[in-house]
Amino acid sequence: MVQTAKSRPERSGPDFATLALLVAMYALLFGNFALHAWRPLPLALHVLVAAAAIHLAFTVWHEAVHRNVSSRPWVNSAVGILGMFPYMTPYFMQRWIHLQHHARLNERDDPNSIYVDGPFWKIFLRYPRALGYAGRLLARDPRTPAQRIADLLGVAAVVAIFAGAWLGGALVDLLLLWLLPVALAKIAMDWYINYLPHVGLPAHRYKGTRVVDVAWLTPLVLGHNYHAIHHLWPKLPWHRYREVFRERLDMLRENGVPIEHRVFERRFPARELSAHTPLSG
Repeated sequence: MVQTAKSRPERSGPDFATLALLVAMYALLFGNFALHAWRPLPLALHVLVAAAAIHLAFTVWHEAVHRNVSSRPWVNSAVGILGMFPYMTPYFMQRWIHLQHHARLNERDDPNSIYVDGPFWKIFLRYPRALGYAGRLLARDPRTPAQRIADLLGVAAVVAIFAGAWLGGALVDLLLLWLLPVALAKIAMDWYINYLPHVGLPAHRYKGTRVVDVAWLTPLVLGHNYHAIHHLWPKLPWHRYREVFRERLDMLRENGVPIEHRVFERRFPARELSAHTPLSG
């Protein structure tokens, strides 16, 4: 019997593809810093390499959030913390926010609604709302004491690195080789994960996330153009999205999953996101 994406058991061993991304990410980051220190290339190239490395970080921490790296919780937490660190963001806080996005997909209180309720080029104007959501989250803090300590240590490590760079006269280098690439990677991630899959779609299990089935986009965004597959089967690893899309295409069409074949077309933000439409299924 051929198992479908729905019937496959949860992971029992480590996901070596995600672990390889984690290693590649840090190899690129540290290698880029070392090369810049000893034999610098044009600055723009260093910035792009660092941005590419941090681009890999999203998939690493995202898999950890959904416990797809290992059956051992501590491994997922460790990989998530390491994967999130280049973003300078507390992992356990972001994990909770991301899981709220899954629970409240495209509803008014979906934390990711800020990315889709206006034109993408105005997204910078909506970023303060994300900080406001994080502030409200901290007010009722759902994290365990250990998770709060881990997040605090992560923030302290980032502050210590920047303080050390300032004292050592390398602050400008750190801003150019870390902070600027984070901003570039964040903009890219917001486009292919938060905006492209959800803009203009309703609060619905099947109709709330689109697939953009474009071959050249798949390797660039590590398969996240099949984001509807992730929302339907969060326990499926990122490197199997396209395979399962092909396998379950008829079912996806029957349930009205939006499937598109062009990347650059005009997509309109929904005028109203329903706060009451339940997630079916």
